[in-house]
Amino acid sequence: MRLLMSLNTIADYVQQEADLVKIVSEYLTLVPGSKALKANCPFHKDNSGSLMVSPSKNIFRCFGCGKDGGPVEFLMAIEGQSREQAVKLLAAKLNLP
Repeated sequence: MRLLMSLNTIADYVQQEADLVKIVSEYLTLVPGSKALKANCPFHKDNSGSLMVSPSKNIFRCFGCGKDGGPVEFLMAIEGQSREQAVKLLAAKLNLP
């Protein structure tokens, strides 16, 4: 019997399996902050380290431009991809079918 899953279900599963810190670190240099890791945001002109990554919550947020989300949303923004493309890329990075 084939199991059919919606894109949202697959995206949720992939996001749970992904380590956002590892993914963001492939693109940016993260430095320790008081409560989270931080970096200069790649989505706008930033020299103040306004992008925060929470390892415990597996989410990011830029306090300069407002972009936020989890691993899928980060890949969508940084790679300029659709949700489906970002889910596939993330699944490939995690060696998930």
